[in-house]
Amino acid sequence: MKGGYRRILDRSFLDHCGERVRRALAYWDAKRGDRSMPARADIDPNEIRDLLPGIILIDVAHDPLRLTYRLVGSDEVEARGYNPTGMDVAKHVFAATAAEGYRTYTLAIERRQPVYDEEPFLCANPRLNEVGSLVMPLSNDGETVNMVMAFIDYRRNQ
Repeated sequence: MKGGYRRILDRSFLDHCGERVRRALAYWDAKRGDRSMPARADIDPNEIRDLLPGIILIDVAHDPLRLTYRLVGSDEVEARGYNPTGMDVAKHVFAATAAEGYRTYTLAIERRQPVYDEEPFLCANPRLNEVGSLVMPLSNDGETVNMVMAFIDYRRNQ
């Protein structure tokens, strides 16, 4: 565990993660069916309306690898204090340790499987606290990751 991160590359996180993270993974699994990953076209925002504030979509370009925020949910925008849509993830990753946060995305892309992490990270907005995040790869052809869908689980502080 580096930089306060607890990154989990298998499904053992299901034993202790929040219910909303479990639902995000169950949705991703249902949409992929017998494929290794679902495609972006498989994802219907109407089916996960209550998760949308924590959803982030990231475009993935290869050779060289470049990640760009395509859509950023309202919880993430509120936690950051700005909307990074259209911006380079490498320059705007939002984590206690930028390198570790970026590495979570690249691991999901390289391994073509979900990656879970949790970190003791207090947001710029004191009303929110991140309790865990799940990064899930998407692929149009079932082989090359061309998008990442992340779900960031935030708790509201009283």
